[in-house]
Amino acid sequence: MQFGMASRGKNNVRVDAEREIDDIKAGLKELGIDTAGQTIEKFRTYLDALYSYRDRMHLLSRRDYERIGRRHFLTSLIAHPYVKDSRRICDVGAGAGFPSLPLKILFPEVHFVLFESNRKKAEFLDHLVDMLGLHRIEVINARAEGYSGHGFDLVLLRAVGKVDRLLKVVQRLLVRGGRAIFFKTQDVEAELRRASTAISKMGYGVEVRKIQTPVEKIPMALVILRKP
Repeated sequence: MQFGMASRGKNNVRVDAEREIDDIKAGLKELGIDTAGQTIEKFRTYLDALYSYRDRMHLLSRRDYERIGRRHFLTSLIAHPYVKDSRRICDVGAGAGFPSLPLKILFPEVHFVLFESNRKKAEFLDHLVDMLGLHRIEVINARAEGYSGHGFDLVLLRAVGKVDRLLKVVQRLLVRGGRAIFFKTQDVEAELRRASTAISKMGYGVEVRKIQTPVEKIPMALVILRKP
């Protein structure tokens, strides 16, 4: 698949990117993450790819193209404390690469597997991995439910469904002692109540971290399940 240049004027794209880069730098500082200039350039490359493909595939909402750094990159990076202690991580329903690729940029030595059942999106992710020069990363064009390979010590789930409907997938993917992180709104109690019986039967530990996103300060929650 060929990926073309942005249909918008180059000056507009550059201005948008510079504003986004400023947001990313501010958010990284807020999260206490020290980065080199090369890391920032990878985020710039990621932005350019998303801008370039915006009129060819539904990767983000139209409005989100004006706030990619705040709404997607920085929100993904909230999970960074859990990545540094992990060796194998997967992203269920990776879409445009959130939350896995922003985290992979920060942790290049950690092995990532991205599950994406949509063929065109999976091809976009492969293209993006090449553009970013990332290694120790696989894009699998299939649903995570059918995976039968090596397990993971961290499973990332963002905007892919309710907790109760994803527990069997999590159980299949995680190794013992591994964790699954669901990115949720703070109004998550009812969803957890519906899943509570199944969670108890599986013996999972549950932690809910209610936080605010960097820069935008949008309330959200990380629901963290630990497999016994």
